[in-house]
Amino acid sequence: MQEKQVRQLETGKPGNWFVDEEAVNTNGFPILFIHGIHTSSETWFSGNDMLPITRGAGYQSVFIDLHPDKDMWRNGELLAAKLREMHEYFNEKIVVVSHSKGGIDIQSALVHYGASSYIERVITLSSPHHGSELADLAFSKWAGWLTDALKSKTPAVFSLQTGYMKGFRAETDGREMAGCVPFYTFGGTGWGGFNSELFWGGLYLSRFGQSDGAVLVKSSRLPYANEVAVEDWTHTTIKIGSKIYPYLKNLYTEKVASVPYAEVNEMPPAGETSVLHRGGEYEGVIRERFSVEEGVESITVDWISDRRDTMYELVGPDGGVFKQWSLSEDATGYFPGAYHHSILLSRPVSGKWEVKARSTQREHYMVSILFYKIGMSDAAGSLAVGDPTVRKTYTIHHIPMKSGKKTSTLITSEELSSLPLADFEEGIHNITTDLEGKTMQGQNFQRTMVQTIYVDGKGNIY
Repeated sequence: MQEKQVRQLETGKPGNWFVDEEAVNTNGFPILFIHGIHTSSETWFSGNDMLPITRGAGYQSVFIDLHPDKDMWRNGELLAAKLREMHEYFNEKIVVVSHSKGGIDIQSALVHYGASSYIERVITLSSPHHGSELADLAFSKWAGWLTDALKSKTPAVFSLQTGYMKGFRAETDGREMAGCVPFYTFGGTGWGGFNSELFWGGLYLSRFGQSDGAVLVKSSRLPYANEVAVEDWTHTTIKIGSKIYPYLKNLYTEKVASVPYAEVNEMPPAGETSVLHRGGEYEGVIRERFSVEEGVESITVDWISDRRDTMYELVGPDGGVFKQWSLSEDATGYFPGAYHHSILLSRPVSGKWEVKARSTQREHYMVSILFYKIGMSDAAGSLAVGDPTVRKTYTIHHIPMKSGKKTSTLITSEELSSLPLADFEEGIHNITTDLEGKTMQGQNFQRTMVQTIYVDGKGNIY
């Protein structure tokens, strides 16, 4: 069967795996490529030169399709069964190259479903081993209208919330099987320019550290793995053959020779970024208002929605109107099918601003205003802590992990410490904190913070 026919018949169906039948003079272990969230095996050869490069180097490529929207438990169990089939087919161990969530799926297969005897080593390309704050955001208060409409609150995204992943790490890292197969990790620090598909994700994550637009560098690391390289890759380019193969080839050989492991220090941010979220649904015209306080170097307004052709205007306190919005499709994997409408302004006038949206159809949206300051303490960071003049409203979305119907509980409170989180059924608490206050100069500010907490079946809080 020709390669093109194989792709057409096999890709996209969870559990199907296939080999590169044009590979000749195979050299060493077969290389299994595992895709990430909300994608398929197509990611390795559609707009990607990984297949011909691997073939040209004399290696046998193997591809598999997993559930694009399921958690690591479902995919791990499936992978373990298919790895057994591959081992019988090749009669030798396999080297795994996994992108994004694929790295967590393969670890689940090795540690929890007994597949370690089939694998020689695992290479993870920007895998969120500790979750992603973008997954936290997808399940938060202000994103709900949008993610419900997109049907993107999948088990895959749910499992990548940072609180959930703390629970997964607690269940995984202490097991003997966690160290049986060597892991080699890669991370990226690039997210492109303002009009790029990963700019918004990178800007949002910059509050937490360096990232590739979807996954933080520190989340791509495992304490017992070898970190091979952290370069200026985006979450998309880190899996492109011509970009990453020069780093992979030394990991394909029977024995890994001397690899110049990365010595990467987190670059301190030049300034501080904070965010305000709002969201909802409407038809016709809607206005979202927010304040910009003194000392803000720039703002980025990102209106992410399920509509492509909505008209937007940004109006400043001085009456200035801005209509030149950039448009991009979401590429982070956490808001599949959404569109980003963005505008970046330097040195915005302080005062009350307004975004006006006009749509002839019902639109579901979340608007994020990212505030950037240079060399100054952020209002939400410095004034909110212990400041009685700052009003804090907590919205807690509790989602049980073991409930078949995933019945959730929504609580709104102005006092977090009085809520007995450990009394709830095992699950995730997705907490949105809305802050309102005044700066030292008396100007209004609003900010939003999102975090997740995992409570296990014994009441332990992560």
